[in-house]
Amino acid sequence: MRRWTLLILLSASLWACSRAPLSVPVRDFNVDVALVRSNQAVFVKQSFDRPPVSLSRVALEGTLRYQQTSAQFTFFVSDEEPCQNQTQGFYLCDPNAPHIERAGTADFRSGPSQPLQLTAERLTQGINSGNLWIGVRLESSLATAGTLEFRNMVARVAVLP
Repeated sequence: MRRWTLLILLSASLWACSRAPLSVPVRDFNVDVALVRSNQAVFVKQSFDRPPVSLSRVALEGTLRYQQTSAQFTFFVSDEEPCQNQTQGFYLCDPNAPHIERAGTADFRSGPSQPLQLTAERLTQGINSGNLWIGVRLESSLATAGTLEFRNMVARVAVLP
């Protein structure tokens, strides 16, 4: 009887752990908004430890800071090198390429700090493969200078059944 009880408890624990959410921290990074040109996005290769199992969905969450309160941004992701146009570790790319996916937006009209949540199929694929580029395009602002700061970025993931 003890053997069966132990087996049932162990099985239940393994089942629960296999469905528990995981999180993957992504290093903080900055984007110099002056690099952004019209119809282009600035992409940064991300650094993180690849998860040990396949993931079904990912939402990347964190905090954005930018001092221009009139600014609006659109974010993109790619799970492969977004383009060949690399300068000082940044890629300046057309965000309409087929391997680039729109992942979210941010609006700084309410203040210099905003929560960020990005979701996209290529975001999940990038976390799974260990290859992820995040891109940003300035949509509107009176000034196009400053640094967009990505802080406390964490990919929250669910394990495939």
